[in-house]
Amino acid sequence: MGGKNGGVEVRARSIRLNFTVDGVRQRPTLTVNGKPMPPTPANLKYAHRLVIEIGERIRTGTFTMTEYFPTSGNSTALTVKEWLETWLGAQRIERSTRASYQSALRFWDTAICDEKQRRMGQMPLRTLKHSHVLTAIANRPDVSGKTVNNYVSVLRDGLALAVKDKLLTANPVDDVPRAKHQKPLPDPFSREESECIISEAARADEGQIHNMVETWFWTGLRTSEILGLEWANVDFPSGTALIASALVHGEQKDRTKTSVARVVHLNSRAQAALQRQREFTQVGGARVFQDPRYSADWKSEEAFQRVYWKRMLKRLGIRYRRPYNMRHSYATAMLMAGMTPAFCARQLGHSVEVFLQTYAKWLDGNQNDIEMARLEAALLSPARPHRK
Repeated sequence: MGGKNGGVEVRARSIRLNFTVDGVRQRPTLTVNGKPMPPTPANLKYAHRLVIEIGERIRTGTFTMTEYFPTSGNSTALTVKEWLETWLGAQRIERSTRASYQSALRFWDTAICDEKQRRMGQMPLRTLKHSHVLTAIANRPDVSGKTVNNYVSVLRDGLALAVKDKLLTANPVDDVPRAKHQKPLPDPFSREESECIISEAARADEGQIHNMVETWFWTGLRTSEILGLEWANVDFPSGTALIASALVHGEQKDRTKTSVARVVHLNSRAQAALQRQREFTQVGGARVFQDPRYSADWKSEEAFQRVYWKRMLKRLGIRYRRPYNMRHSYATAMLMAGMTPAFCARQLGHSVEVFLQTYAKWLDGNQNDIEMARLEAALLSPARPHRK
């Protein structure tokens, strides 16, 4: 015989709780060391206190089955955070990609997703709704549209697996609209700024930073490409460098960002900087550029920015821009010199279409100023009377 009293069911040899979470009835049996808890007076008193505590946690939106009943085996106990961590663990991805996914998971874990101020990561997976995702996004207006779209993409992929595993009947992220954002225009350094930075780099250390900065300005390599450049791929007789690998967060990648190797033609400035660099690293290692503090590969772009780049720009009083903008500076320098867009695109590893979209502002050189001057001249000329 058994009885029920305020959410506590007393059975012959056990105690079972009875409560509802998000519309789902839960009836877990209390256990001790994996065995049913006997219905002694002391245990019944504990059970009543526990069911009151659970009721309060349900009311405030902070209750999860796994916290109170980790071995319940009930799929409704699985939280959004727990599932996304499971999904991430099943992904075979590179370290840099995993780091960006982890950033997205932290966002969804802490995002407030309803009027009860619940964190989305603590929501039971089966109860997650489309509106929860929209609310979480709306509550973070400080996050850029591009970043929101990246985070939504990660969440969509993670929940798609839950649908395949039949933990969800539908993906609540489907039909979440893309956040609007405008891709920022390139912000290159002027020729005067470039030369000032190169000169300052020559004074900043014993030579390696100077060589890397000048090579960067006059090859337009991506950050991962210049950090991963190897001496075996630099051919001084032909004046070229084969760009076929990259170094991302200290991890070697035997391919570029676009997975297409290319040959970069080295101008005299880049060749001179690389010739100077030979005495530092050509004999001792495979990489052209190393962190001079440790005579080792650069671990990240951030280390270069923090220790050298930011300080140089601050000393010069030059408005801060990322080192990546040295690439934009080279692209615009080529265009202003009248070089063909097709050649420029090949140098940078772009398709011609992407190159034209990115650097359209500089394609005409001074032609835009000339055309506007013609309009201004016409505006200043006397208007002719209209003849009927």
